[in-house]
Amino acid sequence: MKIKRIHQEGLTEKHIFQLKFLYQTDPGKFVVVADQKEEILYVNRTVPQKDIEGFLEVAMFPEHWVADGETGKGRFLEYVYKKYGDAAYRVLLDSHKWHMRQMEKRRAEEKAKAVLPLIEKEAVSENPVVGYDERLLSEIWRTGCRLGRKTPKNVATYGSVYLFYLGYLMGAGMLEGCPGINGKGES
Repeated sequence: MKIKRIHQEGLTEKHIFQLKFLYQTDPGKFVVVADQKEEILYVNRTVPQKDIEGFLEVAMFPEHWVADGETGKGRFLEYVYKKYGDAAYRVLLDSHKWHMRQMEKRRAEEKAKAVLPLIEKEAVSENPVVGYDERLLSEIWRTGCRLGRKTPKNVATYGSVYLFYLGYLMGAGMLEGCPGINGKGES
């Protein structure tokens, strides 16, 4: 994430909207605002460099416990809250949350790069290691989707979660006694 020091007059309409309606603060009291798309923290020119460095440390903290007073940045966040107010505090926490989502997304993309060729190889093979029952997959997926539940981060459907657990149960041999399922994906 980059830092840009600006005066209040340098705020865009988008930033003014964020400050007014998302963070309920007067743009005239602007301390910090984030542009996540551009990965920029816009910081008021009056903020000391030491505090700006702390803002960046909070935004880029590599773990979820950023607000912890012992192992995270909790003490600095308390200082930010007292000196700059609730809006600056929440901007930094939102920036950190966004940073964590981006890290998780990159990790998943890297893992997928390793796994997808293996899946593709099996999916197009004339003699796959394990067969699958397309109708069973469809029924499990539809059942999961019909639950109306959301996954904790709302990234995948419960249909996908149900398919994952079907694969796990089959791979672990836990469906071998189920009528119509031989444990090898065929029915």
